[in-house]
Amino acid sequence: MINSSERVVGSEESPAGGTSWQNPGEFPPFNGGKSAMEIALDAKRANREKVRSEAEAQYQSELSRPYEESAEREGITEFSTEFDGQKIDGYEFAGSEFKMLVSVIGAVGQSLEGSSREIDLHKWVSSSREYISTSLISDQKINLFDKKGLVFGFNNLGKGNFLSAAPADHGVLRDIGKMGQYKERVMNPDELLAATGTADALTPWNEVELKGDTLPDSIVVFGSSQEQISDEAKKAALFFGVPIYLVRTDIYGEPTDRHDDREVSDEVKEFWENRDNPVSGRVEQEMSALLDEIWSYYETEEIGKRVMKYLGGYESELRAAKESSSNAEEFTRKLLAGLGQENIAALKEWIADGD
Repeated sequence: MINSSERVVGSEESPAGGTSWQNPGEFPPFNGGKSAMEIALDAKRANREKVRSEAEAQYQSELSRPYEESAEREGITEFSTEFDGQKIDGYEFAGSEFKMLVSVIGAVGQSLEGSSREIDLHKWVSSSREYISTSLISDQKINLFDKKGLVFGFNNLGKGNFLSAAPADHGVLRDIGKMGQYKERVMNPDELLAATGTADALTPWNEVELKGDTLPDSIVVFGSSQEQISDEAKKAALFFGVPIYLVRTDIYGEPTDRHDDREVSDEVKEFWENRDNPVSGRVEQEMSALLDEIWSYYETEEIGKRVMKYLGGYESELRAAKESSSNAEEFTRKLLAGLGQENIAALKEWIADGD
């Protein structure tokens, strides 16, 4: 077997003919129309959309929306506050059960030193993003990625707002190849909260991804009194035209976040130590390992674990490419070129989901 250190997958030095995942070359694809891999991926997407839609309905029905109540709910008190002469509606959670989705704006890489900092709300609204990372919290469990920041609440989801949910940080799960399972079966809110913060969850907080253009319908403040509502929170409430939710920390406890002491797995510790590296690095590592097995197949004719998992439907093409090649490099080049860009893109998506 040729040592993998002698080549760089996807490097700019790959020949124009193509021996990399990025540039497989000009060989004709194995099949006309959609390949088996693409057909399987389409079926998986359809199943996941069905699962996502069913889960969305559950999250829509179970999140706290006190401002829609005709009368005050026990443990929730209505109040009003002002900023710059304008009235803001508020709801103080002081004993009521609740579930809500929250996103701490300004958390990643820019934790706030104090309780407030100017956030450019116009820029936030106009920014293009695929998704918004939120956490599902409850009166029993307030675990956040970061608790220092402006907190948006998402309690009234519209159709298509909900994308996915998992009991750990999605980036961690994708990086170690375990995200796909949570798209095949999405945990309902109670299941998600029960799994959050457990030893098997990998991170102390969960993550629920919402569609990137979803707007908050509340501003959430964690504090022991209304005096702790910052001007920044009031400005944001006025900007979006939404109420403030005050979650009483003297009753529910202080939120926990990633900086709190907790035993986490070595995999997660390594992930956070290398947080600046793109999560997609795992995809390239898995591709490189798959390429190793493809090269090995030329010499041993044994179908390795990764080859069987990702290319099991192409065993006849593997054999044909081997028989028509004079060396491992030619064999690999023919195989990759035969797969074609669309199949390789589908393969990368398959791996990225942790399948």
